[in-house]
Amino acid sequence: MSTTRNAVWLTGCRLSGDVLNLLLFVLISRRFGPAGAGAYSYGFAIATFAFVIGCLGIEEYGLRQYARMDDPERPAFFAELLGTQMLMVVLAVFAILVYLLLTRPASDTLLMICALTVYQISAAVAATLFIPAMAAQRMIWPALAELTARAIAFSVAGYAIGFSGARLAPALLGYPVAALIWLIIAIVCARRFAPALRLSITSVGARRILRILWSFALLETFAQLFARIGVIVLSLKVSDAAAGVFGTGLRLIEVALMPLSFLGVAAYPRLSRLYLTALPAFRESAADLMWLMLLGGGIAAWGLYFIAPPLLVPVLGPRFAGAEPVIQTMAVFALVQAIEVCLGRILLCADRQLPNAVFVACGAVVSLILNLLWVPRFGVTGAVYAGAAAYALIDALGIAALRRTLTGPALLRMFLALGCAVAAAVGAATVLARCDFSRLLQAIASALALALLGGIILRRRVAGAT
Repeated sequence: MSTTRNAVWLTGCRLSGDVLNLLLFVLISRRFGPAGAGAYSYGFAIATFAFVIGCLGIEEYGLRQYARMDDPERPAFFAELLGTQMLMVVLAVFAILVYLLLTRPASDTLLMICALTVYQISAAVAATLFIPAMAAQRMIWPALAELTARAIAFSVAGYAIGFSGARLAPALLGYPVAALIWLIIAIVCARRFAPALRLSITSVGARRILRILWSFALLETFAQLFARIGVIVLSLKVSDAAAGVFGTGLRLIEVALMPLSFLGVAAYPRLSRLYLTALPAFRESAADLMWLMLLGGGIAAWGLYFIAPPLLVPVLGPRFAGAEPVIQTMAVFALVQAIEVCLGRILLCADRQLPNAVFVACGAVVSLILNLLWVPRFGVTGAVYAGAAAYALIDALGIAALRRTLTGPALLRMFLALGCAVAAAVGAATVLARCDFSRLLQAIASALALALLGGIILRRRVAGAT
């Protein structure tokens, strides 16, 4: 029940925050058009690298190790973890300064990147401070703190753009204020669940953590590069407007897959312990989690294809007319990314972070190469297919790596069920489209086909219970 409750809290608060972010994105899109949306997406893409360098997998590694430790071992480990992160934050600030000196952005772009960088670095530190609460399965504090920070940032930016007529860059100055409040809440929470909270910066402690952390860091770095490379290449090679359309699709995918992500986060501490103490129970729980996440991935892809495109112009404004086919194409992107989210979480629980990092690194390199080749020729569609192909590669490698951990037959059943359901949904929609039936009937028929996967999941769960 704690896993379900925590997943509900994390997902509910994060989705509420994402709704606010989406509303801000809508406001920016309607006020400044695709170019403004692209500039905002570019600023966040650069600032996210500060988050990556300042975090480098510490949350994933720290939560897993902290959950496995006995109480007497935790204070020293947590102090060294925080100390190591402070060194990484310094490195993150230095890296962003070097990037800005090399690219020499316009003043508004510079202001936007700086404001968002402060917010992202604060998010990285706050995530580490919340580790004791997360390990204790008390995830309401982290969930509410993030929602509070997002609400403050949205309120300031929304008022500045919607009522004061401010330019985009000054409107984002509420983000550093929100970051400060987020950090204060995180410190209070850390002192509650780890009363002996302190900071320890030693070369011995940093080396000990970094010897293990580097694989998590590699995973986080390439994962973020993977997520942002399309926006950056489009912004540099095509236009801010093209980056804005692609960034819109990515934002929709992020919101659609958020429940899956937090379902995995909520199950993470328990699955990490089960892997060491009860492998059969781990396999059963991991299989149940994967069934649910695969079903969620199919639903997310369906929604992106049928629900999102008709809403683009009414919600984002007339300048997004013509972007509907691109968003529909990104349904493929959403499905393969959902599979990666599912497989990646299980690999982390099973201490397979190094193979996972290698898989994501391979995918990021492939994505970069394909984006550089396809974006100049095909524009936004090239970025979509480049990302989808790279995610498909990661999925194939992840399935191969888990064939012993979860057993090959179990994985085969899962992905055969997913493949059959998706094929049935696509087939039904295609046939009806060729017969000139309405999009509503196509959506209903494909949804019923996807329900085949839900039926298979239900049958399996009932069979397992009996």
